[in-house]
Formats: sequence, structure tokens, C-alpha cells
Amino acid sequence: MKEIAPRSRFSLADDPPRSHQEAALFADYDIKRLKQELARIEAKERLEKNRYAGQTEPLREQIRLLEKLDTSEVGATLLNWKFEQADAYSRELVYLLARQGDRSAFEAFNRKIESYLWCLNRLAGDGHEGALRSLAALAIGATEMVNRQALRTPDIFIPVAAEKGGWPILKSLHKQLDLIQAQDEVAFLERLHSGKNLQQDLSRASRYDPENPATEVAQKLLAYVRGIRRFSKFIYRGKLPAGVKKTDYLAWAGQLPDAAQDPEAAEKWWRLAKKVLLESYPELAPGSATGLDQLAPALLKISNVKNPAGRRKKILDNIKRKFEFIIAKPPGSAQPAY
Repeated sequence: MKEIAPRSRFSLADDPPRSHQEAALFADYDIKRLKQELARIEAKERLEKNRYAGQTEPLREQIRLLEKLDTSEVGATLLNWKFEQADAYSRELVYLLARQGDRSAFEAFNRKIESYLWCLNRLAGDGHEGALRSLAALAIGATEMVNRQALRTPDIFIPVAAEKGGWPILKSLHKQLDLIQAQDEVAFLERLHSGKNLQQDLSRASRYDPENPATEVAQKLLAYVRGIRRFSKFIYRGKLPAGVKKTDYLAWAGQLPDAAQDPEAAEKWWRLAKKVLLESYPELAPGSATGLDQLAPALLKISNVKNPAGRRKKILDNIKRKFEFIIAKPPGSAQPAY
């Protein structure tokens, strides 16, 4: 079986990570880059047909679509209409499956919505006002819908709230419009077990600092590994494909044990997370000949040791300590939502 995304796409940038499939699509809309990638894979396909079979056709299709793209007003209107219509039928069918209790349908909805939010977030980052307003409207609407349900049936939301360090609450200049009154907010969050599975003490007396540089990196790394773990379980149904390579992170992520049930599993999570981190930022690897000035700012902030080798080791050690502290949840914590 061919590898799926043999290279990590983890990033410390503020943009939410793209999924393996999304990251490869259209190669940032550069036809020249796509054609170069196609030529590279075709050359490898001639040498190793079994490994690369079927990987060239998607690239050809992407090149074809970009070359015939009509960006005129009429062309854009037609494309947008086709996009909405194509989604409508599959949406209703998946909705029907969800009503019948099919869990994979909810996972499909989640991935679909996340991919659209990523697109809006990227557009917003480029300064497009329409995307910024859309994100705000969606966030407000979703927060209101979720909290109306959470006030009625809070137990349903515990697996999600327990995994997060915060919970969205709408605030208005007119207090009478607040769905949850200020005096009731703490009790509401406690009823949802907000942040319980994070293990860190988030009380007012706590010294926990979410802005600690190593903590920030560890949390982003953990979120990435959890994401590919969910996707791997969906793709492979919990089973490793035959002949899987050690560099196929998507396949191996699905084999990670549930850290909430086995605190010792934190080391296994870290081994995969470390490989992802070092492949994404090879200048951090022990023995790297790259100068420290080439390290990402988010990593440089973690340690100020002068010796290059010592600084790299200190950075990795600090990230590992924070990562394992976050992932090794206490016994009896709420079951995770992933």
C-alpha cells in the first residue's frame, strides 16, 4: 500500500494545521509547481510502480482544473453555484446517516466544517473583510446554539469541555441579553468540567502559564498529533496497513494508546510527536549544522543557553516535559472526545 503523507506538515504558525489531503491540494495554486511535482512522481513511478501507483492522476486533475478556471464574474458565479449544489445532496445524505446514529457521519461533518473554517481563517489572515465577518458571524451563531443545548443537557458536552482550557460564552453590553449571567458563569463551567482533562491546575491560585514558550509548542504539537490520530482511526479503522513505513505518521498515529486510560503512554505519544517536530524543524535536531539563528522564533524563546548543542537539547527537554505533563491525564478524568 502506498504511503499517505510520508512527511509531517506540523507548523508553529498561528494558522490552524491543514489536513494531509488539504495541504497537498493545488500546491498553493501554482501550476508550475504542480507540473514539477507531477514530473518528479512520474520519474519515481517508473522505478517503483507499486509504491507510487495512482498518485499522478490527482495531480493531473488539479492541473487541468486550474488551467480551465474561469475567474470572470460569470465564471465565478457558476463555480460558486456548482459548489453549493454539489455539496447539498451529500450533506443531506450524511445528515440522514447521522440521525440514524452513525458516528462516522458526525466525524465527516466535523472534518468538512473544519476544512471550510481553515479556508476562511486563511482568507482572514490575508485581510479579506468578508472572511473576517463570516468567521465572527459563525462563531457567534455556533456559541449561542451550543450554550442553549449545554444549559439543558450539560453532561453531553463534558468530553469536549474537559479537553479544552476554555469555553465560549457570549457577552453583551446589555446584560439582560446574556444567555448566561455573569454570576452563573463559574458554576456553568464547573458543571461542564471545563479543562478537567488538561491536568494543569487552572484555578486562580495556579501558577500555570499557558503563554510559557515550551507549553505553547507542546500544546500545538499535541493538537496536531491528536488530529492525525483521529484521521488515522477513520482511514485505517485502527489497523496498520500492510508494509507500513516508519515515516508514515498518519498510519502510526492511529496506534497510539489512550493516554487518559494509561498515563505511561505519554512516552509513546512523545516519540511520535518528537519525530513530527524534528522533521518539520530539522534545524532543532541534535547534531544539526544549521546555525541557531535559523531556528523558529517560537523555539528560540524556550531556552537562552549559549552553547548550540546544549540549547537544542534544552529546548527539546522542555517541550518533552510540558508535552508529557499535558498528555498524562489523572486517573478518573473524563473520557476524551478524540
